[in-house]
Amino acid sequence: MSSDEITEHPPIYGRLVRERGDVLAEVGEVAEQMLAQARDALDWSAVRRDAQEREERAFSAFG
Repeated sequence: MSSDEITEHPPIYGRLVRERGDVLAEVGEVAEQMLAQARDALDWSAVRRDAQEREERAFSAFG
């Protein structure tokens, strides 16, 4: 068996993709969406920026 035969999809793969859809591609897309959602959920930069702006606007009797 050559390396070309190993890297190619088996003949049944094409039929399964036609019948069931390309699950691997769909999983990849969903994974990318989940990563983007996780990045957004864990991004605290706006909270920090808002807190810093509030501090700068706050009255200080000593400043």
